[in-house]
Amino acid sequence: MTEEFEYADILHKAATIEDAFEQLVYVAAFSVSCYATTSNRTSKPFNPLLGETYECDRRDDLGWRCISEQVTD
Repeated sequence: MTEEFEYADILHKAATIEDAFEQLVYVAAFSVSCYATTSNRTSKPFNPLLGETYECDRRDDLGWRCISEQVTD
């Protein structure tokens, strides 16, 4: 889930646009952006064990950080 928000800045840009058609273009671009890294990956990027945590810190370049934990199997 975290990987899908790597390009969330596209949604922020869409929110500032007045033209509905152009907004739709940005939302569509965000929707397919999660596939940008799939050519480099042949398996799931994170397959956690119960209780395992994952942290993605993008505060320096994107301004957000995500911490997740596997809580059920």
